[in-house]
Amino acid sequence: MLPRHAANANDLTASARSPRLLEWLARLTQPGMTLDLLTLDKLREPPSRADKIDIAPPRPQPDGDDWNAVANICGYGAADFADAASPLPLTSAEIDHFRRNHRGIETHISRDFLAARADLPSPLAEFYGLYLHRARVDTESALFLAQATGSTRVARVMGDLLAIGAFANGMEYIGYLGANYSVPAAFDTAAHIDRANAEALRRLAMPTDNPSHLLHMTPDELGVLASSIAERTMMPPQDFLEKANLLSESRQDVNRLPPAQHFATAVIDHDLPMQTPWVARLCAAFAQIMPRWVAGLPETESVVN
Repeated sequence: MLPRHAANANDLTASARSPRLLEWLARLTQPGMTLDLLTLDKLREPPSRADKIDIAPPRPQPDGDDWNAVANICGYGAADFADAASPLPLTSAEIDHFRRNHRGIETHISRDFLAARADLPSPLAEFYGLYLHRARVDTESALFLAQATGSTRVARVMGDLLAIGAFANGMEYIGYLGANYSVPAAFDTAAHIDRANAEALRRLAMPTDNPSHLLHMTPDELGVLASSIAERTMMPPQDFLEKANLLSESRQDVNRLPPAQHFATAVIDHDLPMQTPWVARLCAAFAQIMPRWVAGLPETESVVN
């Protein structure tokens, strides 16, 4: 016998709710749909917003290269950021974009190291010359990146990471006449990056027909502007060496503690002079990147606020 057509609503309901039919419909639907959505009562009218199944695309997870790139700069890796409940600040592609966005003129390198050698003995002259060069290069990178993207986010976060790295990586040091100097202090160019970002935002806010607008500047003009900003923001040799020494000593004093307690303990023990601008910038970096680690510290809150 041929199957009888459903002549009324009751017959149609019985056919639609057949276990075999529901099983095949479940196989053809999206994963996660329940069988009660496949009944006739649900199929008679368009599904409401509550009945719709919203399957969001999976968020891309940061890979090992991203965390390695961040750890190489700031000294803290994926486990430390998880402990601080902080997300990945920058991807490896963004870090690489910042580092490559400059011309790296060799005449700048020689001039920076010659200027340092005239005032300091070796090896402190090379150490200070490295700081002068990195300040000039990172200032130029911030300007080039702001011109290319119209944003200062990547450069600002790079400044935060470099400031943190000068403290967190303070165990890497050079010694001279009984004093230790944190080598990553030469890479802490946060103040220069901040000044370059401020200048970039000022020029981006100009009318578009203004010849001084950031988008109208040639690479040579950006290089001259970067050199001018870097020279105005440079720390004198003695101030820079004092900063490098304090970063090294304060980091070694808290080496026995877990990473989450390093900076907070150094602040509580007054190993860092809170009244200096570079310490205030370091506090702001920790408050921005790892706020949980400095939450509740009145010294940090007074500086940041």
